[in-house]
Amino acid sequence: MENTFLTQWESFAKSAFDTTKELETLNMKLFEQLSEKQVDLLSGAVELGNKWVSNFSEFKAVPELVAAQSKLASEYGSKVMSVSKEAVDLLAASREDYKAWFEKGYKLWTEQTAAATKPVSVRKVA
Repeated sequence: MENTFLTQWESFAKSAFDTTKELETLNMKLFEQLSEKQVDLLSGAVELGNKWVSNFSEFKAVPELVAAQSKLASEYGSKVMSVSKEAVDLLAASREDYKAWFEKGYKLWTEQTAAATKPVSVRKVA
């Protein structure tokens, strides 16, 4: 009986470790993808800042400057919307990965629980 318990415990510990590693992989993948989107957004902001400052020396008349600044703001707004949509798409795709991970873990857990709660036959000693 003790051997069965240790075997079940070893199986449970191994599956818990494997499941945790799978979750770590999912989290890292999502983190890397979202970080990439943040870098895209940040580089767009730096580029916008450079163009914004250069507009002050490029345009002499205020109406031209305001028009150029408005165009830059519009372009950056489009960039933010694009990156935001991509991030939402990443999250939606990750949702399916997390759902599959959870369902796999739940199935494994229920199987292990069912195996651990089976009645153990006891031999009578004469």
